[in-house]
Amino acid sequence: MRNLCSWSSESLPEPQRLRGWRDALHATVLEMDAVPLQRDGFFGSIERCALQRILPHQARGTPQKIVRGAADIARSQHNAYYLLSQPRLPWRAAQAGHMALLQPGDAVLIDSREPYAFDFGAGLDDLSIELPIDWVAHWVADPARLIGRPLRADAGWGLALRGVKEALVPRALRQQPADHDALIEAQLGGLLSLLGDAHAPAQPEPADAQARILGVLRARFMQPGLTAAEVATEAGVSLRALHRAMAAGGRGFLPTLMALRVEAAAGMLVQPRLRHLGVAEIGRRCGFADASHFARQFLRQRGIAPAAFRAQALR
Repeated sequence: MRNLCSWSSESLPEPQRLRGWRDALHATVLEMDAVPLQRDGFFGSIERCALQRILPHQARGTPQKIVRGAADIARSQHNAYYLLSQPRLPWRAAQAGHMALLQPGDAVLIDSREPYAFDFGAGLDDLSIELPIDWVAHWVADPARLIGRPLRADAGWGLALRGVKEALVPRALRQQPADHDALIEAQLGGLLSLLGDAHAPAQPEPADAQARILGVLRARFMQPGLTAAEVATEAGVSLRALHRAMAAGGRGFLPTLMALRVEAAAGMLVQPRLRHLGVAEIGRRCGFADASHFARQFLRQRGIAPAAFRAQALR
């Protein structure tokens, strides 16, 4: 069984709780300051449970702001990245010039070497994962692309990230075998890598309808069940105009959608760091709800089954 470390302000008299909470944050996470947003009844608690390289924390408390400034950074003996989210409550985060309103499940990657501010005005119910700097550098080509930016949890890789991250609750991890750690960490790292690629500098939005439609398709093709009507609405065109524009481009809506999904799946299948993911799981993450449908589409477009394609590429 893993070691679960925990602290709660409940054992302290109320006048001492805020100071005790600040000391606990310094000891278990980082040097930073907590500012209560309600006059009475302050509360804070934190639990953590370490894996091989990453360290999940779960903090709960009354509404408050948490700030890490230049003086805190100067005093710090330790730095890391932190992947934060609140599974059930909205909150705000600011770092590196980005100010984000995060909905339940949305995540943000924070660099402890830069000042930050969090506003937990609805209450603190934070699940954060401490990530070593060298570990993040291994998985993410340019972490600066992600720092302070909201990683939305409503579709695509952000939705997959939410599922993996919210399984890393310290109290639940205590019961899991340690030999799963490497797999869990590789899964998390692979998703951060894909999100880093997705946040590469965007090209200016084209003006014509066909280009707008293709832009929406490229942004949402991994969403299972995506329909032409949804794409038309987001692109600002009628459904008839969508089909007319796609036909003018020489390929209809559905063939274009399948081609984008197969292309993404092929890119994932050849990544050595994603070899722990099964072929069907890669198909699912690229928008194919059915494994046999994924295999048929891949074979039709590539002339080879996805499993054989992967084996050939990784040989």
